[in-house]
Parts: sequence; structure tokens; C-alpha cells
Amino acid sequence: FKLLNIKGVFHHDEAGFDDVTLACKLAGGARIGTHWSCFNGVCEVNRSHDVFFIWGKHDARIINDTGSVSKHLIISGCMPMENSKKVTHEKAEAAAKTMRRGGVKYLVSIFDCSVPMPNFYNFFLRWLLEDPCLGILIKPKGEFFFKKMGSDVRTVFDQALRTGRIYLLDGDASPADASRVSDFSVGIGSFSAVVVAALHGARIFYLDYERLNQGPQKPYCTLHSLGEKRCVFYDPESLKQAVLEYIDNPETNPCLGDASPVLDEFDPFRDGKASERIGEYISWYLEGLDKNLEKDVALQEATQKYAAKWGTEKVIRNSQT
Repeated sequence: FKLLNIKGVFHHDEAGFDDVTLACKLAGGARIGTHWSCFNGVCEVNRSHDVFFIWGKHDARIINDTGSVSKHLIISGCMPMENSKKVTHEKAEAAAKTMRRGGVKYLVSIFDCSVPMPNFYNFFLRWLLEDPCLGILIKPKGEFFFKKMGSDVRTVFDQALRTGRIYLLDGDASPADASRVSDFSVGIGSFSAVVVAALHGARIFYLDYERLNQGPQKPYCTLHSLGEKRCVFYDPESLKQAVLEYIDNPETNPCLGDASPVLDEFDPFRDGKASERIGEYISWYLEGLDKNLEKDVALQEATQKYAAKWGTEKVIRNSQT
């Protein structure tokens, strides 16, 4: 970093042993981070960057309570909201149209996480085999989709494929690519995928096997705060029942899957321009360096400009607080 005269570093490894931040500090540069996941509650992940950009107040509470020592903690909006891919979305849309022409009456997108979850897949695949009105779009996380399934579930998956009512998106697809053509989207693990889907207008469900709102993580249960039988379900059976009741008569639960009352907590901007705001902040920081300001002074000046443009409430922390 010293040899290259590095003044700012973005790095994909935002957690764990923070040698990148240490090296950046020793070289006199600024470590700048962006928040890619939406946490369910306080966890082992800390933030020690000079500047860290987060989606909204939901994550601000968690990062503060986790013990982050970042000097500048700034709300920029949801970066993954910008990741929708035109070709991937068009392929998903074409698959959805084909399924609906074949008799599918309701489509459900399902999002997995980074750990094996054969029971999660098994439930939805068997529901599809039993219900000719159901279609499923799967947005897997990463390239190990079939390994996470397990051999028994893979057999059920192959049976589901033969129905023509299931579509597997590419591993690098955005949740938005599936959710925008589905009636409902279901996530498990972290809030990230379903929140991104909700920010794109989807009706979403979060399967909470851990019952987070019944323990110490309750203060961070933003989706749970919407009430029962809306966006959070504790088992797939009750989720299925709620969907079928809604399909039969939407008036029985018109708010099913609707997370709109809390979306400001996740992203107060919701304009898909988080990267532009981050880029502008970086340009202000570099302009400060060009004026021969010290790194910390240049960062503080950039933060002040950001607050002046986007509102002081968007700056959760700066080096003077």
C-alpha cells in the first residue's frame, strides 16, 4: 500500500481478521467498506473501517450494538438492490410466463443461504409435486446448490423438474430477478434476500425457525414487528396455509407478505443509487487530499458534505461524535 501510495481501499473481506484495515492504517490510507448483508441481530461481525456504508437504521442499530469502531458510519441505501441483471430477469420472466400458461396459478421464489438445508428444499419441492397450481423459482446462493440439497432431496428435485413447474436461476442472480415475477418470495438464514426482494416491491416471507423475537435479538426483529401471519413464519406448514388461504380469498389477509411499512428501516432511499452516493463521498474525500488535508480531516469534510446533501440523520456516526 505504501509503495502504491494507496489513499483508499475497498476489499471484499469485510469481516474476520482485519489485516487489510491494519495495513491501510499503517500506509496512511482509508479503509472504506460497504454492507452487503442484512443482519438479523447482534452477531460476531464487527466493523473497524474508517468509513462504513450501511443500508439503513435497522443495520445501524445492529452494527452499533455489535461494537463497531468505525469512525464514520453512513447510511447510503441498499447496494445489492442495484444487482438485478437484465438477461437473468428476462429468462426468469419467460420461465414464469411458460409456467402460468401451463396452468400455474401462483409462483413462489425461494432463497437459500450458505449452509445445507435439505428440509427447507424438501418441503417446497413436495408441495410442488402435490399441488399442480404451484410454480417455483429457485435463486440459490452460490455454486454448491445440489451439494446443499443432499442426495434424497436431489431425487425429489429431479421429479419436480419433470413437472415443468420449476426454474433454477443462475447462482449469481439477484433475489430481485426472481421476486419480480413471483407472487411470493421466501427466505431463510439472513434477512438479506427477502429484504432486497421487498425493496423491489415483492411480497416476502422469512422462515424463522429460531424464533428470534422470543429471545435477546427481539430489538432487531424489524420484520417480526409487522405482526403475526404477515412476513414472518416459524414453520413452512403455516406459511403454506397462509398462502393457500390468500390465493383462495385475498381479503382474508390482504397484507400477507407486505413489508412496506418497515422498508424505510432497511433503506430510506429505495432509489437504487447507493453506489452513486458512495462514489460521490469518495470523490469528496479525494478532493480533500488534493487540497493537502490530512486523511482524517478529508474524511470528516466528506462526511459533512454528505450530511448537508442527504440529511444529518443519514450520518449515524462521524469522527467528531
